[in-house]
Amino acid sequence: MKKLLSLLALCVGTQRPSKAQTEPLRSFDQQRVDLTQRGMYVLGGWAVGNLVYSATQLGKSSGEAKAFHQMNIGWAAIDLVLAGASLLSNRKPLPARSADEVLKQQRKFEKIFLINTALDVVYVGGGVYLNQRGERQDKAQLRGFGKAVILQGAFLFLFDGVMYAAHRTHYRKNESLWKNLEPADEGVGVKVKF
Repeated sequence: MKKLLSLLALCVGTQRPSKAQTEPLRSFDQQRVDLTQRGMYVLGGWAVGNLVYSATQLGKSSGEAKAFHQMNIGWAAIDLVLAGASLLSNRKPLPARSADEVLKQQRKFEKIFLINTALDVVYVGGGVYLNQRGERQDKAQLRGFGKAVILQGAFLFLFDGVMYAAHRTHYRKNESLWKNLEPADEGVGVKVKF
């Protein structure tokens, strides 16, 4: 009976992750943030390039080309706001998170980029529609808008697809981390390994 009580006493304890467990978690979470930030610099660079180019060309163009540059400026402004907001929000230090919270964040970012990739296909389709409608109705503005939406949608499809793949690869490279972690819930429990 004494041996059974000793064994039970050894097995009972809190299920809080040890420092050795939290350090890889923190590192994984920081790598996810760094990966996202690098992506936002790419998106921001694309936006600035589009803004500068289309702004300089807008006054020199007319008809379809003018509509193209107008739409490019609109998309670039939105991309720049999104990239800037993301970069600013990631300047704060990462909070301490449980394994569950870190995994939820990882999955959230994967889903965001995957859903955005699907939306980008819709954007390209919308651009094709605008361009064809402009061809049928002989409207230069629709053709210009359509071509700009196709360009922006195609870039975003590539960007979001690469970001999804990069986040998914990051998870898969560190998959063993999740298998080696103890449950992060606080409380008392009994853990028996056979």
